[in-house]
Amino acid sequence: MPLTRVDPHTAAALVRPAWMRAVVTAVFAAFTIFWIDDTLTVARIGLAAFFILCATAVWDYVKTEQVPPSLTGAGALGASGWVLAGIAALFAPSTGVLAIIAGTGFLLMGACELYGGLKVRQEFVPARDHAILGVVGILTGLGLFLGAGLDPHGILGISGTGVIIMAVLLLISAAGLTHEARKAQ
Repeated sequence: MPLTRVDPHTAAALVRPAWMRAVVTAVFAAFTIFWIDDTLTVARIGLAAFFILCATAVWDYVKTEQVPPSLTGAGALGASGWVLAGIAALFAPSTGVLAIIAGTGFLLMGACELYGGLKVRQEFVPARDHAILGVVGILTGLGLFLGAGLDPHGILGISGTGVIIMAVLLLISAAGLTHEARKAQ
């Protein structure tokens, strides 16, 4: 199998939003692991911050001209779903409602990334990362639907499990883009 590399100019354009999403995801993953005082308010604010900050990073990523239009449309739809899920999470009256809101957000973004990644996999090297992130997002969303009866700690635990996997993949991807972007200088 031949080794495929990201074009250095494409990598240079994608480095900043890729790192932003990777860092926000890693911080939220660490938060879900180490924060022990899980109340509904903490869960609402944590999920809202994650969704809105990551949506901003996704939007910055897909709006570059290096990203194919099919992935741009899918990513923009997923990012708008995350913003809406983040806002709705702030007003969730119970953990069950919060789990459904968060599950919907993860499921929507996962479906959008999976679709966009598969659609452009032949022309855009980072598409494989989006496809994997999409599968993880879908599974996280389904896990949240199944765990809708859990307490705030459980909701953050399910979210955190998926986000940990996402964080690892995003950090590796951002580091790879940084490496390739150095060749453009």
